[in-house]
Order: sequence, then structure tokens, then C-alpha cells
Amino acid sequence: MRKLMILLLTLVIVVIAGCSSKEDLVPPDKKKLTIQQGGQLKFGSMNEPNTLNPLLSDLLATAEVGKLIFSGLVVTGDKGQWVPDLAVDVPTTANGGVSPDGRTVTYHLRQGVTWQDGAPFTADDVKFTWQFIMNRKVNVVSREGYDRIGSVETPDKYTVVIKFRDFYAPYLTLFDTILPKHLLENESDLNKASFNRAPIGTGPFKFKDWQVAESIVFEANQNYYRGKPYLNSFVYKIVPEQGLLLTQLKAGELDVVSNIAFSNLEQVKGIDGVRTVIAPTMVWEHMDFNLDNDLFQDPRVRKAIDAAIDRQAIVSNVLKGVASPAYGDQSPLSWAYNPMQQPPAGDVNATRELLAQAGWNPGPDGIMVKDKKRLAFTLAVPMGNKQREQTAQKIAEQLKEVGIAVEVRPLDAQLFFNDVLKNRRFETALYAWVAGIDPDNRNLWSSRNIPGRTNGGEGQNYPGWRNPEVDKLTELGVQTVDITARKDVYFRIQDLIREDCPVIPLYFRGNIDAVKDSVANYQPGPTPAGSFWNVWQWGFTAAK
Repeated sequence: MRKLMILLLTLVIVVIAGCSSKEDLVPPDKKKLTIQQGGQLKFGSMNEPNTLNPLLSDLLATAEVGKLIFSGLVVTGDKGQWVPDLAVDVPTTANGGVSPDGRTVTYHLRQGVTWQDGAPFTADDVKFTWQFIMNRKVNVVSREGYDRIGSVETPDKYTVVIKFRDFYAPYLTLFDTILPKHLLENESDLNKASFNRAPIGTGPFKFKDWQVAESIVFEANQNYYRGKPYLNSFVYKIVPEQGLLLTQLKAGELDVVSNIAFSNLEQVKGIDGVRTVIAPTMVWEHMDFNLDNDLFQDPRVRKAIDAAIDRQAIVSNVLKGVASPAYGDQSPLSWAYNPMQQPPAGDVNATRELLAQAGWNPGPDGIMVKDKKRLAFTLAVPMGNKQREQTAQKIAEQLKEVGIAVEVRPLDAQLFFNDVLKNRRFETALYAWVAGIDPDNRNLWSSRNIPGRTNGGEGQNYPGWRNPEVDKLTELGVQTVDITARKDVYFRIQDLIREDCPVIPLYFRGNIDAVKDSVANYQPGPTPAGSFWNVWQWGFTAAK
């Protein structure tokens, strides 16, 4: 099962597991919002899809446009919460949608939903989508989770009963794209079907035209079940260079540009009539200890180093506010986030007290010494991210103030990820993880996943954290059906990260978008799969 991935890897569609809810995505209150009906919005992207069928591609561009065309059974809102889409509600144990053993999940579907060609949407489409994914002749991106399903039953047109062979904790992340059975069931080669370049879905916008390397045009779905979108049309404009994107934004040729490079932040802020939207993400930077190193055997030393690091100063001075301090491995956007008490920032007194308790005292040059050994180590950093390298230098400066000597070692990124991390050839290391489809973190924290000879080098527990309670909890987390009980498991793991300090969470990165002031209801989504989760609500403010 795909877990958390190193940030260096290409990020594909990721869905955040949010608290189960019967809340729906309610259209904005037109009495409060002065939005004109109609208009064409131009969205600028540096990337072009290779297909318009999200199940056949891992490209972000395909995921983005897929949200225009297709619907899922449930989706995530801007706070990471689960909300119904084609389903009437989100199935849980509390509402009877999930059996006590977690192996049977029942979805009740909306009635009256139609495909963009007028055909009715039914439970048969959901079952067909599963069959499409499990068809070994189809080149789907992943069958993860779907291959745990034993059967999909359709007792009536608006009920889907999914029976898993065993409990699959992130069951809500499945079926985020539903395909039309009536259009695809008779295709001889689903990989080459014309549908994949001109699809028909149940989403807010209909595909109209694709000019390769230029743009993809969509028009409003007049029969969208939530109501006709405000916009008449949506243009996904492909501009291969960010400099050109910003030039077109300045010239008024684009209305929204997402994923602005940090280096262009000040430039974007200076564009008249454009607002800068900074949204939190699930990407978290952290500093790993190699727990097999003699310097870091005592948790008091690790906690002293943690206490000396002023996260907020790094966020403010290095990242210019495009991040938020991190104190655990779960994002505040996740239902598994533990709102723990935040430690004081840069607590010099706490650092010195912990080090004194551990037997470290200032040496002649001010660096802490114990048994004639200085508290000095290297901090390995993959090259290629200027803000990360500056963060490493800032950490070195902060630790020097409390008598800890740190040498920052920038390394070639491939060497860092493929050798230094995998073979655990570091003293400390600074890099990022991307939160995955579920809070399951066995791959990071279970002692079974410390890469080495015993497990064939598999796993990403690079610090080498060995904690029997964590081992039990990481297994319990994926075996627990009730989401409240699961939450307690991940809360406890976050407590143990704080107490044992195998890593120092530093900050969750922010994402920078540029949006014209005239664009209303733009709310960036928390997942790296794009910000089109509420695109039917986007529009232009009416002229006053």
C-alpha cells in the first residue's frame, strides 16, 4: 500500500482522509455574494494532461481537469473533511454505512443525477468503474485498495454494497472518479478509447475542445446536479514557463495561476488587481536523527535540540510566512491531527537544562562537551531547494547559540535520497515528506521498516526508531474500524514523537496561488490534486 512518499518523487493524486461527515458542499449564498452569472475563466498551468481519464494518469494536470469533468462518491472540502458527492452521505459505522468489522461499506446514491449526455447515473456505473480498474488489460495508475475488494453488489439502482476481503482502513479514498458504463462497456481497447481524450462525466463542466500545447476548453454543465456553475466556460491554458504565466497574468490574459514558485512571491504581490492566496499543504519538512549515532542515544539530547529550534522564526524569516510550524507528523488539515500543546519557540533555558541533565556542559569554545566529546554533528541536506538550505543554515545558527555545533552538508539530491538516506549514512538529515492518502504511518515509524539487511533495505524509518508501543500502535491503526478510535491511536503516536523525539517536525509548506481580485469563491484545496474541488462555485464579481 502506498504510504508517504519522499518529496523528490513525482506527486500524483493524493486524497486526504478527513473526519466523516454528512455535511454537503452547499452552493454559496447568492444574497451575500454579488457574483454575475456567466463569463469565461482562464486558468494558467505549466503542465498539460496526457489523457483526460484520471484513472489512466498520474499527472497533476490530469487530476485537475478530471475534477471539472468527473465526480466521485465522496470528496474532500477545503478543510480536508469528507463530504458526499454522488453519494447521499458519507458511510460510517455510526450511520450504519460501515459494518462493525469494516468489511462491508454501503453507499446510497443520489437520484436524478445524469451523465453529461443525458443518460442516468446509477449503481451500475460504480460497479463498472471497479471492473475497469481491476481489468488487467487496462493501464490504470493503481489498483491499491480496489484489489482488496471481493465484490461490488448493486441491490438496486441507487445502492452500492462494497465487500472487502479484509478491512481496508482508507476505504473512503476509493471511487473518487466514476466512469460511465454505457459509454465504455463495449470498447475493445479501453486504453485507446476516444473517451479518454473527449470524456463525458457527471461533473460541473463538459469537455469542448483540446488544442495540444495551447489550451483545453470546457463549458458549463447545464444539468449539473448541484446547479449550473456560475461560469459559462473554463479554459485550462497551457503555458510552459512560469515567467510567461506571470507575464500573461499581469496583462490580464489569465485569471488564476496556481503553484507559484517561492522565488516569484514578491513579484506576484506587486501585480495590481491580483491577490496572493497562500494555502496550507500536507508537505512537512523535518530533521531526522540517526538514532544509532552515539550522540543521539539519550532522548534528552534530542529534545534539547528540538527546544532550541525556533520554528516560527524560520517560517517568518526564511519562508516569508509561506508555511506553518509543525509539531507532529500529521497536518492540521487531517482528521488525525493531534492539537497538542505547542512547545515554546527557541527555549534556550529548556535546552541548557536538558543538556545539563544529560551530562553536557560548555567547553572552552562554548560548545557543549561530555567525556571530552563535543556536541557537534553534520546536517545533510539535498541540494535544489534554496529555502530548505537556508532553513538548515538557520538551524545551525540557532543551535550554535546554545553550544551545539552543526555543519550543514548540501548533497546531490540523488545521492541524498538513494544512498545517504536509504543506507542511513547520516548523522542528521533535513528533507520533506508528503502526507499520503491516510494517516497510516507504519512505513515511517515501525521498527520493521528500518531499512537494512534484515528487510532487504525496504522501509522509510530512516532515523531507526525502535519503540515497542509505536510498533503496536501503527498496526492497530490500520486494524481499527471506528474512526474515533483510530484517531486516538494516531494522537498517541504523535505524543510519542514528542516524547521520544526521533525526528524534529519543522513546518508544513504553504502553496502560493495568484488570483484576480474579480474572481469570487476561489478556495484552494488542501490536497496536491489541485484546487478545483468547488469549481462550480467560482465566478466573477458583478460590476458595481
